[in-house]
Amino acid sequence: MQFVQLNSRSTGLAELFEEIDLLMNSLYPAEANDLVPINEIDNPQTYIIGHYDNGELVACGSFVLKDDNGIYAELKRIYVKPSQRGKGMAKAIIEHLIMHAKREEIGEIKLETGDQQTAAIKLYESFGFRHCGTFGQYNAEPSSVFMQLTLDDCQQ
Repeated sequence: MQFVQLNSRSTGLAELFEEIDLLMNSLYPAEANDLVPINEIDNPQTYIIGHYDNGELVACGSFVLKDDNGIYAELKRIYVKPSQRGKGMAKAIIEHLIMHAKREEIGEIKLETGDQQTAAIKLYESFGFRHCGTFGQYNAEPSSVFMQLTLDDCQQ
């Protein structure tokens, strides 16, 4: 599976972000969503990739470097269009992001997802992510699920 590094001007990214935002806002209250806006991805702390199928951006994923009691990468915007699901694309995106984080010598990856994202939670657990407490800017929302992965322990 081929991934390309994206930026805010990448073809189809604005539309894909809109699709993600619509989904998240339909599942969770606005105050529970921490959606990175497209105008904040063009910085050295953000690494974002995507997959194009016949010229259409059908999947993306990113991490943002954070420094909150130590440097870590926070996974953001992991998304595969419904028409492309079931092909292992989300798994491939996460594998790619983990490998990139390892190359950058980042020791830990964290994420926040929603309790209705059961397939995503199972996928993260399959990589060795463990449930953890809140971190960074997050408050303990009833629907939030926090997870972390120590890359020293990761077999990927």
